[in-house]
Amino acid sequence: MAETALERWLAWLEGVHPREIDLGLERIAEVAQRLGLRADPTPVITVAGTNGKGSTVACLESILRAGGHRPGAFTSPHLLRYNERIRIDGQPVDDASIMAAFEAIDRARGSITLTYFEFSALAAAWCFRAAGAHPWVLEVGLGGRLDASNCLDADVAVITAIDLDHMEWLGDNREAIAGEKLGVARPHRPIICSDPQPPQRIAEQAAALPAPLHQLGRDYHYAIGDSDWSWRDDCRDYAHLPRPGWMGDIALANAAGAIAALTRGMPALGIDAASVARGLADARLVGRQSRAPGPAGGWLLDVGHNPSAIDLLARRLAHHREHGRVRLAFGLMARKPLSALIERLAPVVDEWYVLSLDDPQGHSAEAIEQVLVDYGAVVIGRGDAVGARKRLEQRAEGSDLAVAAGSFRVVEAFMRAGVIPCNPDAGGRD
Repeated sequence: MAETALERWLAWLEGVHPREIDLGLERIAEVAQRLGLRADPTPVITVAGTNGKGSTVACLESILRAGGHRPGAFTSPHLLRYNERIRIDGQPVDDASIMAAFEAIDRARGSITLTYFEFSALAAAWCFRAAGAHPWVLEVGLGGRLDASNCLDADVAVITAIDLDHMEWLGDNREAIAGEKLGVARPHRPIICSDPQPPQRIAEQAAALPAPLHQLGRDYHYAIGDSDWSWRDDCRDYAHLPRPGWMGDIALANAAGAIAALTRGMPALGIDAASVARGLADARLVGRQSRAPGPAGGWLLDVGHNPSAIDLLARRLAHHREHGRVRLAFGLMARKPLSALIERLAPVVDEWYVLSLDDPQGHSAEAIEQVLVDYGAVVIGRGDAVGARKRLEQRAEGSDLAVAAGSFRVVEAFMRAGVIPCNPDAGGRD
């Protein structure tokens, strides 16, 4: 298949800066200033944290649309197409819009070098402004304080659950990491924290800015029912809310944070209870505990790749094992702690298929298999997504569940090969 013009641009972006990650705001802030993006009056919601950013953005985006707004959303990474990173009114922008943004950024930057992600963040803001998107929702890529998305001032900062990840960049404990995440907050502008056990650094840093902190469990609350859930604060009480099918109980904290961001953080948007309910009912997030059809109990796909995300997956698999066996096709990027994550999953997986990821930055299939053998796990095969599907479906019976998990690259491999017809409407929970 011939390379598209956008693909040529993306290939060029991958080599235009000598380093893949170059934390710091001076370069990107200067280019954003030249483009007039920092002076744009459109309100900005910035979402930082270790886990739950994607589901928080998905809920924000859907509730805003239900409330009559036309939001712009910037997320990363993408699964199949780069365009997924930049959405307006729930739809990925077209190639022409992205290339027009890249051209404008390239002209404005002059001799300033920008990374792939910095180009992406600026392109998102450029596309949002050009299309009149309102408000802008930005998902932080790495950290917060020095992340490219932080070149734009947040009117509301959302801090999701904090865990140990990217420690080589952010620090080796939750307090230090929380300090980096909270770098997206601005003085006198609301901070919404949806971490149910927040590091003390969050409250301390909010007081020092100063900025009003809205904390889950103190300033707003949620409760889980049999088939629905509720949200309340001192002014509102939303009962019988629908739960997105891809959200487990713990992940509802992210939906609760999204509601708080829109009602407590940006009351001028006029989001009411009906908009919240419609938005939650329509919210979609492909790749996060997404269900897909298949033999026996079908397939579950999950991009989770750090300890907390794997813990959530393990809880779900443990629940399923009350009804049937679990078989997991697993791969992992080399920067992630292989033994620690396998240790969490080993008690709830009956059989493993080791995926060979088409990525030099992934753990080798041989390394993964060796760790599994050391844990006494049952390995039933090794190969690509096509081979994994064939093997796991051959062994499926009754209510057995087939799972593909461990990385965005794992879910991408299954979707790109057409192996799993992952329909975002096929959400559900065991």
